[in-house]
Amino acid sequence: MIFPTSSKKESTDSQLTISEFLPLGYLYILILGILAESLYYGLIGINFLSYASILDVLLGPIAILTDKPILLVFLVVIGSVFYYLMVVKGRKNAKNSEPKKEGINVLTAYGLVMAVMVLTAFVGYGLGKGMKERSNIAENKIEHNVTLHFLNGDKKEVRKLGNTSTFIFHIQKDQKSISISPISNNIKEIEQRK
Repeated sequence: MIFPTSSKKESTDSQLTISEFLPLGYLYILILGILAESLYYGLIGINFLSYASILDVLLGPIAILTDKPILLVFLVVIGSVFYYLMVVKGRKNAKNSEPKKEGINVLTAYGLVMAVMVLTAFVGYGLGKGMKERSNIAENKIEHNVTLHFLNGDKKEVRKLGNTSTFIFHIQKDQKSISISPISNNIKEIEQRK
C-alpha cells in the first residue's frame, strides 16, 4: 500500500480514503500536464518546462479537454462501456465460480484502467498535435490567425502555437523560426482572427 492506514482503520481493509487519494490525484494531473504539454512543445522545438509555472502544468489537462471537447466525450463513452463490460463480466464470473478472498475489486480495476487510458489519450494528443504542427511548420502551411498588438505600437501577424501564463509562442509571417514573447509589460492585445 502506498500510504499507511490511519489509526482508525486497524483492519486488513486496504481501501484508501479521500484524503489519501488527493495527493495521488494531484500527482496524476501534474504528470498528465507535463507529458501532454512537453511532448507537444518538445516536438516543435520549445522546452515547455523552462517557460511554464506549476499552474500552467496543472491547468494544461483542463485546457486540452476544453479545447477539444470530443476528447472528453470519447473518454467518458469508452470508460462507461468498459465499466459496463467489467461489471457484466464480473457478475457472470461471480455466478460461475467461488468467491475469491484476495485480489482487487471492480472499482479499483476500473480506476486503474481509466487512469492508464486517460494518460495514453493525453500522450497521443500531445504527440499528434506536435507532429502535425511540426509538419505544418516544415512545409510552410501556416495560417497566421493572430495579430499581436505590442505596447510600443507595433503589430505582428503571427501563428500562435501556444502560451503559458507569462509567455506566448508564435511564428511571425514570412519566417520559419519560432518566437517567444513575454506577455506582461510587452503585449497590449492578442487579436484572434477566425
